[in-house]
Amino acid sequence: MKTIIFLGTPESVRLGVYLADHLSSKGDRVYLMGRKTILPTHTNVKKIVLAPSITAKMMASALKRMGIQKVISFMNLPVCAAADSAKIPYIYTEVEDYKERKLFSNKKNLLKNAQRVVVIGKDDKKLNTRMYSSNAVRTTNPAVWVEHCNTNTTASTTSSKPSCFKKENNIVAAGNFSKSGGFDVLLETWAHLAPAHSTWHLTLVGDGAQKNAINRFIKKNNLENSTEVVSSKTDLYSLLSKADIYVNPARKSEGLDTVLDAMASKLPVLTTNVKGTDELISNGINGMVVKAGEEQQLTSALDDLMVNWGKRVGMAVQAEHLKDRYPFEEFVSLFE
Repeated sequence: MKTIIFLGTPESVRLGVYLADHLSSKGDRVYLMGRKTILPTHTNVKKIVLAPSITAKMMASALKRMGIQKVISFMNLPVCAAADSAKIPYIYTEVEDYKERKLFSNKKNLLKNAQRVVVIGKDDKKLNTRMYSSNAVRTTNPAVWVEHCNTNTTASTTSSKPSCFKKENNIVAAGNFSKSGGFDVLLETWAHLAPAHSTWHLTLVGDGAQKNAINRFIKKNNLENSTEVVSSKTDLYSLLSKADIYVNPARKSEGLDTVLDAMASKLPVLTTNVKGTDELISNGINGMVVKAGEEQQLTSALDDLMVNWGKRVGMAVQAEHLKDRYPFEEFVSLFE
């Protein structure tokens, strides 16, 4: 099966890459397509950069020329229109209540003609099939298991020890480098803690308007030796596999996908109390929660995790159970 997976938003990269890897392992010839700014560099799946000026007609012609047999689109309707025009089966996926930047007039018909519509949402309300069509199914946002500790373990292995057993003293935080991302608060915290924890290292993963300000703060506070800033295209999951603590400093409800992945991968997580956190974390049991924007609380909690190895391991073991509540295998089955 020759399949294209279209990544329509930065948020779709997380699931799109893992879905592509899985389908490739099953023998499919898979391509990832999207804007140059979105396409990740940390996968061996072949990538196709989408030209900004391409039309649905041009896209349909390209899909037929490549011999594509199935299209999977994450939050991009024009590629569904191209597949529909080319008579190629397609599956459309979007986060429930997703708002397009520009309304697509033919959305209702495209969803009706889709092989399946996958809606990522919660099970606490009935799915609006009139909005999504009768072939729509809802699924929870799956947890991506990150392999660590031992290169011989597989993604489904549950017996591997938590990554923090290795005591590599690595902290990872990922998100948008904007005010809502809360990285200014995390850096203020790190400026207090880094001098007292000389063996620890902080990696910030992301891009955004505040990236230059973040780098200036690091230089001004002499944090270059203990802090690294890397692009959002970096293989975050490789960093998580070597981490001891994952931090989500967001001021708004963002970054919880990665929080879920970190917890499913047996990592202790420290996050702010943004909307949705309470669905994942029982404070003090499988993670730690602090008030968003509160530097003192974040500093105290992070310091506690850094010095208390036993607490990190205990939370990591409890956190792993989330992968049973949000299984990736069920998500993949919707596309096979």
